[in-house]
Amino acid sequence: MTSRDDQRAATYRRIVDVAVESLIEEGFAATTTVEVQRRAGLSRGALLHHFPTREQLFTAAVHRLVQVNLEAMWAELAAAPAGADPVTRGMWVLRRASRRPSFGAELELWGAARTDHRLREALRAAERGARKELYAVIDGVFGPEIVAAPSYPLVVELTVQLMRGLTISAALHERVKEDEPLIDRWAQVVRSVLAAASPPS
Repeated sequence: MTSRDDQRAATYRRIVDVAVESLIEEGFAATTTVEVQRRAGLSRGALLHHFPTREQLFTAAVHRLVQVNLEAMWAELAAAPAGADPVTRGMWVLRRASRRPSFGAELELWGAARTDHRLREALRAAERGARKELYAVIDGVFGPEIVAAPSYPLVVELTVQLMRGLTISAALHERVKEDEPLIDRWAQVVRSVLAAASPPS
């Protein structure tokens, strides 16, 4: 790869990164091509060279945002308290990751996609591409003992939906402390479900 190719690739990554930053900090409505151009410190021509349309820019940004949230879960897993049982650790990691502004930005895009066909297709493509990695991350979060349980797939789906719902609610209500008992109760339910589905030793 030539130095010019390296420069093009670096500019491309810079544009995508600042688009993601804008989505996280300012939201979907405020993340215009003009705003991305301003943040990146580029000319209009340079932006259009890499992304001729807004849809192409948002498609790249959506894919990157999904990846950022996957990386956030790994980071939270690395920071999880030592010695916690697998269910407690799993709940702690998923809840901490779902509180990050990048996760809220991704869910904001889901809402905007209801009436934006191109954005919806971009999100679907990004989610399809990341789904396998997402569940590999979650498997790592809960650990092999929990993953081996027959009811694990159901537990994971319900837990992910719970975390998404709490994140959406948090956009309207500042109630993080009030959510903690709910998560603790859900962890108790999960333990019961896992235990009930396990064969006798």
